[in-house]
Amino acid sequence: MEEESNPVYKNQAHGQYRELLYSQYADGKFEKKVGYHSESDRVTLQQAWDLFNDRIEEARQKVKAGKASPILYYMEKTLVTPMDLSMHAGIMVWRVKHHLKPRVFKRLGEKTLQKYAVAFNITIDQLKNVD
Repeated sequence: MEEESNPVYKNQAHGQYRELLYSQYADGKFEKKVGYHSESDRVTLQQAWDLFNDRIEEARQKVKAGKASPILYYMEKTLVTPMDLSMHAGIMVWRVKHHLKPRVFKRLGEKTLQKYAVAFNITIDQLKNVD
């Protein structure tokens, strides 16, 4: 049955798409809810995700070409800005921006790399090696 295998499916009778959503309460428990989207909402959301995926791929290519550090790739992948990353990693914004340069990134110490790895919830090896 399509409904069970796919959390987003079209309600033929109303021309809307149902989507399974999860809400978390303050006590940590989750509740399942069903949300409805029209075709135009679904298309808009898909276009937005396509743009995000394009930006992630562009950042990956820049890293592979040596034009940006892996920090840019993980920022795009996690949808964070330099300011967000600065707050999560405890590194000043101007330093985060400076670390986006590949030559600067290569000279970063283990302590700074660990801060970035923790902020992105990855290992230092993953941070250094964008695939």
